[in-house]
Amino acid sequence: LERVKIPEQASKFPGQLSGGQQQRVALARALATSPGLLLLDEPLSALDAKVRSRLRREIKDLQMRLAVTTIMVTHDQEEALTMADRIVVMDQGDIDQIGTPVEIYDTPATSFVADFIGIMNFIPGIVESDGVAKIGEVTLNCSTDGMTPGTSVTVAIRPEDINAQDITEGDDNVVDFEIRRMEFLGSFCRAELGGDVFGDEIIHADFSINLVRRMNVQVGATVPVRIPGQFIQLYPRS
Repeated sequence: LERVKIPEQASKFPGQLSGGQQQRVALARALATSPGLLLLDEPLSALDAKVRSRLRREIKDLQMRLAVTTIMVTHDQEEALTMADRIVVMDQGDIDQIGTPVEIYDTPATSFVADFIGIMNFIPGIVESDGVAKIGEVTLNCSTDGMTPGTSVTVAIRPEDINAQDITEGDDNVVDFEIRRMEFLGSFCRAELGGDVFGDEIIHADFSINLVRRMNVQVGATVPVRIPGQFIQLYPRS
């Protein structure tokens, strides 16, 4: 009980414990036999956000102190990214990708992984030539990874990788978008970008609150944004 930080709860009945305390008791029981392998099946799913955040840090610290190999099943991408040394992403029972949190997030192997881990824009396009993808009438320089010209692809880019500052003349992949909607999320705003650039396709971009204030970014304004080629992922589309 001291190891899971609830020694003062020793005399209580289960019904007198909070959800977080009950999970700590369950963890203590699992660790009591000094297992060589610890299995956790969505241990934080029924807890409120603050308790979940605190407990996941404590579980990670405890796991590192005890040096016990731990496999945790979760559908919460934030839990996976913050707690895991290595992530296995599964789709319908098949393994799509195994890697570190950074590898999974930065270079998702499939469109399923890209959609499941983090927020991703998906736009239909084609490979125009080696190193060039086309969406509507717009061409984007990016890695095409040896795909044949004319191949239908899904172009994927994360909202935080879309850049609206420090754009200079001659930069590639610069596109003018109309800001259709702004969602305030504290330290940043998620902007919905549209217009005729990508046809009917809408993409989302995350702009820091400082950028929004400095550039006076507002709904209805047209802003140039750069879509860096090194952050673009292409996935074959049937």
